[in-house]
Amino acid sequence: MSKLYLVSIGPGDLDLIVPRAQSALQSSATIIGHQLYLDLIAQLIKDKETISTPLGQELERVDLAIKHVLQGKSVSLISSGDIGVYGLAGLALERLNQQKHEIDVEIIPGVTSATACGSLLGAPLTLDFLTLSLSDILVPRDQILKRAQAAAVGDFVSVLYNVQSAQRKGLIYEVLEKFRPYRPPETPCGVVANAYREKQNFQIVNFEDLFDMNFNMLTTLIVGNESTIKTGQFMVAKRGYSLTNES
Repeated sequence: MSKLYLVSIGPGDLDLIVPRAQSALQSSATIIGHQLYLDLIAQLIKDKETISTPLGQELERVDLAIKHVLQGKSVSLISSGDIGVYGLAGLALERLNQQKHEIDVEIIPGVTSATACGSLLGAPLTLDFLTLSLSDILVPRDQILKRAQAAAVGDFVSVLYNVQSAQRKGLIYEVLEKFRPYRPPETPCGVVANAYREKQNFQIVNFEDLFDMNFNMLTTLIVGNESTIKTGQFMVAKRGYSLTNES
């Protein structure tokens, strides 16, 4: 029986792909995704038909997946991280509804960038936090800045996705300016690039240091709040537990 699997492949390492996702990949005749994501899981799909489309052709990718399922195949449509977090799950469900197709669908969760980056830095997300994508392709810049202002005022630990691109260099610094009145210069912040992938790099810096740094689309920032501390080599959001010394 044909089925559409919406599969999360995590941040990069094969051992961070949940078993249910691996099972879905093995149950599928065809795997569809951006070529970078197909390359990340190449060892798991050696005997599968694979189809890729470039960045910017997400709609075409979703429609191809639906088309193959309607032809009687089981298909895995893949996204990095969690397919329901800045991924293709929402678009796929919208297209199925628009096209009035009733097919078997399973959405499989995964390790998203926020938690992957958080694990490398320590425990920066143990209190209330939010994520904010800085990509202005689908969301207007004014809306991004409005949300950044709300995050800053609300004192949320904030995970910033899609931080900087070749065409969008300045927005990150506008976003950081929204935080500036509410974050002391020494507030710990995390900078992570290529989490759990080749060329992985991460560091903990002071908030004020971010203004002198350059990033890219593979960088995630975690901006701390008033509860964030640096303890040893790690960044931690204090939850308020009472710590006592044991003799």
